[in-house]
Amino acid sequence: MMTECNEAKVYDIIAKKASSNVFVQGLTGWMGFPFTLFADAAVFFTHYGPMLNEIREVYGRAPMSAECLGAIIKGCKDEVISDIVIDKVIGNIPVIGLPANMIAAKAMTWRLGILFGMLAARGEEINQENVNHAIVLIRNIFPQRDSLFFKKPSVTTVEKLIRCVEGETFDVFDAKVNRILDAVNE
Repeated sequence: MMTECNEAKVYDIIAKKASSNVFVQGLTGWMGFPFTLFADAAVFFTHYGPMLNEIREVYGRAPMSAECLGAIIKGCKDEVISDIVIDKVIGNIPVIGLPANMIAAKAMTWRLGILFGMLAARGEEINQENVNHAIVLIRNIFPQRDSLFFKKPSVTTVEKLIRCVEGETFDVFDAKVNRILDAVNE
């Protein structure tokens, strides 16, 4: 009997959360302001926090609190700011906000899910520098080149990213992430 690898489980978790988040954010984009604000606040408790803990569970890691999730999000704020701007400016306009909210939700869920997977595979503790470097790498590998399009990452690419940092120290994690980033930017 074949068992599914941890990375494939992480990919499936992200895919499910992305689909659900796209639906919720699209619905609020249809209705516009203030519904978009309620959805954006709720998504941390309904999608991102549960996704982080589901992914951590795959690797046998302890669950994290909402404040830890906030610290992770804060650590990658510079890299996700464009998604938030698109979501907040265009997403608050009823009807027109529908596709903008959906694309921003999809991009954000995939990027955060891959980040959570890399961090959980690395180890129990989370290092702020690892968060910062990994999110830069993820944004470069999975860019949103068009405000109305985000391509879902391939399972192979996600598996390779997560597997390459599994069980590494903070320093080795950063070295590997930076080496991949250098190769991507060549």
